[in-house]
Amino acid sequence: MTVAHVTWLREVRAYCGALSCGLSVTAFLAAAGWSFVMLVRRHEGSVLQVQSLWGVAVAPWLPVLCSVLTMRLLAEERSSGMIELLMSAPVRERELVFGKYLAALTVVALALAFSALVPLAWLPAVARPLHGTVHAAAFAATYLILLLQAAAWCAAGLLASSLFRSQAASAVVSLLLCNGLPVGVYAAVLAWAPSLRMRVAWLPMLVHVYDFSTGLFSTAVIALYVTLAAVLLFVCSKRLALLRVRG
Repeated sequence: MTVAHVTWLREVRAYCGALSCGLSVTAFLAAAGWSFVMLVRRHEGSVLQVQSLWGVAVAPWLPVLCSVLTMRLLAEERSSGMIELLMSAPVRERELVFGKYLAALTVVALALAFSALVPLAWLPAVARPLHGTVHAAAFAATYLILLLQAAAWCAAGLLASSLFRSQAASAVVSLLLCNGLPVGVYAAVLAWAPSLRMRVAWLPMLVHVYDFSTGLFSTAVIALYVTLAAVLLFVCSKRLALLRVRG
């Protein structure tokens, strides 16, 4: 097995045995479920479809989940001194980074799939007007864009984890990168040009989720998140290479 595969297995097992992971996923599901219910009640009778409401409800909580799941991946290794042992072994930094990254993304993917069970399976069964109107293909498209966003957030969280020994510090920086920075830029743009408020009513990330949920696919959006994740992972691997050089 490759180093990335071994690292992925190790981290997934660690997630499965960690109480913090279970609590984080549970809190994410509760927050996303609450947001979904509130949106359904607010937009009852509107043209918004169920998969759009689900995607818009889940998207704001994704950066938080990704930050909590990734904050320990490298920060814990640095605080315990394990990173020096790993860096002295004949392993490539990118394989180590990719294995840890895939482990976090795997947990997020499972949490997303579980959160879709209620609107996809349970809601049409209890709400007769929705019977036959909820389609798995539409949810698959929404799931795709959410997973792409999670890929970028997990990469940002892993990079933040490589910068600090403290897990709390890496979580805060990750949240600032994933949530604070986009919201800040959005608020600054609207403050600078208030006339754009009618044209840019939602955050771009939420617009991407809504577009994909309604079938408006864009290769540029897909390329954006894939490129962002790749660049962040590349920087993270170079950060580990710098730690190896420093000894």
